Amino acid sequence: MKKILLFLSILSYSLTIFGQSENETIKKANELIVDKKYESAFKLLNKFDPDNAKPDIVLLKEDIVLNYFVTSMMHQMFALKDLEKDEDIMDYRGKNGSFGMQMFIIDSILDNLIKKYPDNCKLYKGLGDYYYEVNLKYGDEWLKNEKELFKLIEINNLKAIDKNCADYNTYYVVGYINVAQKKYKKSISYFLKSIELNKTDANTYYNLAYAYLYLDQRDSALINAKISLDLYKEKTYKSDAARMIGEIYSELKDTKNAIKNYELAEEIASGNYYNIKPLLDLYVETNNSKVNQTTELFFNLGPSNPTIYSDLEEIYFKNKKDEDLIAFYKNKLKTNEEKPKVEGSLYFYLARIYIEKDKKLAKEYFLKAKDIFSKVYKEDHKVFKAIDEGLELLKK
Repeated sequence: MKKILLFLSILSYSLTIFGQSENETIKKANELIVDKKYESAFKLLNKFDPDNAKPDIVLLKEDIVLNYFVTSMMHQMFALKDLEKDEDIMDYRGKNGSFGMQMFIIDSILDNLIKKYPDNCKLYKGLGDYYYEVNLKYGDEWLKNEKELFKLIEINNLKAIDKNCADYNTYYVVGYINVAQKKYKKSISYFLKSIELNKTDANTYYNLAYAYLYLDQRDSALINAKISLDLYKEKTYKSDAARMIGEIYSELKDTKNAIKNYELAEEIASGNYYNIKPLLDLYVETNNSKVNQTTELFFNLGPSNPTIYSDLEEIYFKNKKDEDLIAFYKNKLKTNEEKPKVEGSLYFYLARIYIEKDKKLAKEYFLKAKDIFSKVYKEDHKVFKAIDEGLELLKK
């Protein structure tokens, strides 16, 4: 009996030491993460659990590779690096260098752990987080297609919700995945629950506004878009929120506030095609004094890009200001004689405008465009086919 008691006491003591060892390993790894020693933290955890058999160790490894990788190969091999205090992971991400590579096939590892620990809620959450990150980075170009990824993201996050270990981001991800699949109505409740748990996440308000906008609930969309604008710090996202507000006001026929917010979007992140186009449209429509300088700004985004010319035609013709566009193009010809791609484009699009106005002049401009383009493009370039089609149209 004494021997049995002694054995049990030794077993109990060893289990206690083992538990402390795991906890202390996790604590030490977290300290290394705070110090930006990401590769060292991963190696420490890997040494303690080389077989990926311990859920908490594996989940911390996942956190390291997903948040602090330098480069990734299909999110199954990860390059990690220890940084100095004044360095940031974005200083290295996507750049060439010598980095330690770690094989860590997260989905396979977590699937195996779930079979062993089917009631461990955090494993489902970790798997949902992984598939979500894969989708953001690779989309339809991963090992599973996007439709499969959406299903896996939703299934695992819903299990995390059902098993009561979901956080605000879990609900946000389920909402986001539904929006991505155009299931706008279904997404609403998840975004609202996410906001209930965290009222400071700008992305949740923005995507909730997006869902409301597609459901034609513009008042609700406007409220949430404004909150996201206030919360966003990063310029690109803040500009996107201002643009959404401009779009909502535009749909509400509130031109004054639409212009105000499109202008704000452009002020926050200048030179954005998606800000300038709707702003120019409203300027042309309302005869705004800024129309000329904004047309110039829009044109300069891509003076040889067909999309820019098509957009300008759409905006000016819709507002019955085609003569103003002709004057703008002719003025640009004076300053682009040494830029054949731009000069050729100007003649080509002038010719298109003149097809219904003056066939003789349209033909002259098409031929000038053809002559200029022949100096910079090979004869099989699609622009010559478009010119020939224009010339044929003039014969009718």
